Amino acid sequence: MKYTLILILCFFLSFIDAQKCGCSKNLKLKNLISCKPAQFQNGAKVFWEYDCNTSWITFQNRNIKRKIFELEKDFIELSGRLGYRNWTEYKKSFLIENSIVSGCCQPGEYILYDKNNGRKIADLGSIIFISKYKNIPYTITLKTNSKLLYTNLNSSKSYPINIPKDKIEKTLKSAHEFYPENLFENIKIKNNILYIQLRYKVSKKAHWKIENITMNVKNANHY
Repeated sequence: MKYTLILILCFFLSFIDAQKCGCSKNLKLKNLISCKPAQFQNGAKVFWEYDCNTSWITFQNRNIKRKIFELEKDFIELSGRLGYRNWTEYKKSFLIENSIVSGCCQPGEYILYDKNNGRKIADLGSIIFISKYKNIPYTITLKTNSKLLYTNLNSSKSYPINIPKDKIEKTLKSAHEFYPENLFENIKIKNNILYIQLRYKVSKKAHWKIENITMNVKNANHY
């Protein structure tokens, strides 16, 4: 009898913990939402779940299970296009791209999560640049119109970079440019110095100018 109760309890717990991935009233969601888990090197998993009323992203690591994002019923069919999408694993964290709109052309945001417990580390701001080099994984994001963030994705630490005062505001008023993220270009690291070029204008009739922004990232890249 004792063993029977244990088996029933185990079955009940596995049923409660089962991944939810289906809606009998909307079968086309099966082709729109992949519930296949992405597994990290530490054994943690991130995956979509959905029913007929909502879709959500779950983080799971051993006995920790946490919902980190959710879309309401009216937006279920936009899962993977609106809001959270595209997560990438790093040494201590995973980075998620958050799409503000579904489609073109507003820059998305980067949000950093702890890959051990699934808790949010930081809202990094809107996307400007992400390094493709494995030895120095970092992002450049726009936190405000007067501050960028350099984030070392292995240490999960961010460092502010001040933007010359009023450069962005004046440029947006003077040029046909809606998104300040598009004003930054030619981003690179050379000899531990981060280089960023900021295109700007001081008036509608003025020519474009370049402001060179630099930062020593030697200490930021040691962890």
